[in-house]
Amino acid sequence: MQDLSSILSSFSPISLEEMDHVKLLDRIDTKFMVNEDQLPKYLAAVNGEYSLLRIAGESVHPYETLYFDTPDYNLYRMHHNGRRNRFKLRCRKYVNSGIAYFEIKSKTNTRRTIKKRIRIDNIPETLSEQLNQYISLHTPGNYSNFVPVLSVFFDRLTLVNKQANERLTIDLNLRYQHDGIEKKIERIAIVEVKQEKHSISPFRQLMKKQRQQNNYLSKYCLGLICLIKGIKMNRFQQKINELTKLGYDLY
Repeated sequence: MQDLSSILSSFSPISLEEMDHVKLLDRIDTKFMVNEDQLPKYLAAVNGEYSLLRIAGESVHPYETLYFDTPDYNLYRMHHNGRRNRFKLRCRKYVNSGIAYFEIKSKTNTRRTIKKRIRIDNIPETLSEQLNQYISLHTPGNYSNFVPVLSVFFDRLTLVNKQANERLTIDLNLRYQHDGIEKKIERIAIVEVKQEKHSISPFRQLMKKQRQQNNYLSKYCLGLICLIKGIKMNRFQQKINELTKLGYDLY
């Protein structure tokens, strides 16, 4: 079997400027967690359908993210309880370029993902008055007193469908930090298919053929489950069991 670097080198490249038309800030997501060992064969199977983002010759790009929540994790609990209209708050930095954004990532009652963001100089330790005003403008306003709760680090591959308005992101080497404690998620790749609307996706078709279930748990929720003792997680138990089947022990 070819290794991952060999497979990646065989993809046709696309630049950041060329993929500008697929920002997809309003989209439908389909998400999977797969064993990292399976990635080379999966990518080889869809090689002709996607181009691979390369920046300065690099195809693997490190990200840093800081999530904000209330001290009692109201935003997490909205997700856990299955609330349809919910949101997450985060600052994200693209490490290679140094570009950073503050983002509000909302999930609507029609299961669409809508992302609003503004450029920031760097990831802050606390939310400024400007960012708090931005939150008030773009969220229901039921919660306040947001504090930093979870740092997330990962490496991302980004592929763009050659024929359709679709992006495919693959996150590797996931690492969490909270209150001085660190947790690594090894051997697991998080894959997201991002589309303007549901349409034929070569990768989703491949997952169906391989009988890979849509067993995704958000990076934010997964991190809190790993690091916050006693946090409510019963509604995520099935997805946690799927992670165990992939060879990862959450604790």
